[in-house]
Amino acid sequence: MKIFHVIDSGGLYGAEVMLLNLAREQRRIGLDPVIISIGDRRSGPKPIEIEAQENRLPLETFRMTPGPNILGAISLLRRARQTGAQIIHSHGYKGNILLGLVPSCLRSVPLVSTLHGWTSTTRFTRMTLYEALDRTALRFVDAVVCVNAGMLDNPLLGAIKNHRKLVVIDNGISPGPQAADDISSMELSKSAGMDAFSPANIPTIGTIGRLSLEKGYDILIRAFRRILDTGIEARLVIIGEGSERTKLEKEIRQLGLTGKVFLLGYHKNAYRFMARFSVYAISSSTEGLPITLLEAMRARVPVVATRVGGIPTVLDSGKAGILVDPGSAAALADGLMAILNNRQLADRLTRHAYVRFSGCYSSQAMANSYVTLYRQLIPFAAG
Repeated sequence: MKIFHVIDSGGLYGAEVMLLNLAREQRRIGLDPVIISIGDRRSGPKPIEIEAQENRLPLETFRMTPGPNILGAISLLRRARQTGAQIIHSHGYKGNILLGLVPSCLRSVPLVSTLHGWTSTTRFTRMTLYEALDRTALRFVDAVVCVNAGMLDNPLLGAIKNHRKLVVIDNGISPGPQAADDISSMELSKSAGMDAFSPANIPTIGTIGRLSLEKGYDILIRAFRRILDTGIEARLVIIGEGSERTKLEKEIRQLGLTGKVFLLGYHKNAYRFMARFSVYAISSSTEGLPITLLEAMRARVPVVATRVGGIPTVLDSGKAGILVDPGSAAALADGLMAILNNRQLADRLTRHAYVRFSGCYSSQAMANSYVTLYRQLIPFAAG
């Protein structure tokens, strides 16, 4: 079975890591996945393209005018038919808009979309328009996959529920990292991250993700200020890049946290920093099923996370990590201090989290569930 995985990627974050894990697992079980990396004509090599090549995963690149683009869609669909693709699988709003608005009679190949999550903003921006187009396009795809059952409660899915059956397939990652567990001191020095982890005896609160509004990193920074004000000595490390960097840098300065909070920027294979974290924080206002949550559970790092999306389910309603209400710096600070002040609690949570990860959130289980879905859409497909 040949699958075209379509993604327009700006980094190597949750959706990209999930796709790479899925493609690797699909090849292992005998399928023929191809990563179709789309982007505008000015785009250079993207991190996901480099990672796919290094992992010897089949890759094709398409560069085109951004936004709804009928010629770009026709070109991609023609390529899918020429190569015998039996499923087109979109990962993100740009692929959904590009292909979902094409009438199914012209598309001819079943279209699946995995919904990794939406941003959360009350401001009208270009992203607001894209997400409105995305919700419209999703009404016309053949299957919409939510990466955790918790996403089904999102009111943004209301229109889709009335037109398409939603499918839940939990995200999964490989049982063991693809590279060394820990980033070396030499690599830290080269990446300007050595100061962020020195001295080693100071606890490190860590998080990994795109610097975007819905990640709530401004709230995490304010929570960290509260922690320091209690007399606890700690540092905060945020790994990722994005549009909120300038705002976060200003927040750090205003709260007197220079030298205590470190924005390390984008790093390939950022999960390798997990071993350096004393506790992993998720401060998002909206999520699907964060890949970094699974990576923290795999690395046996205690987790404090907001009660959104699929997170409560993954953390077994608080038995595998501390859950706090979104939007509250005070609640987040209390949760983080509970871990920092109680080693026995941290150990108990991480043991339960690792067992839960191993049993429920593997890339093999994820890949098998997608095969079942694909075969429902192409019942006569071989392979």
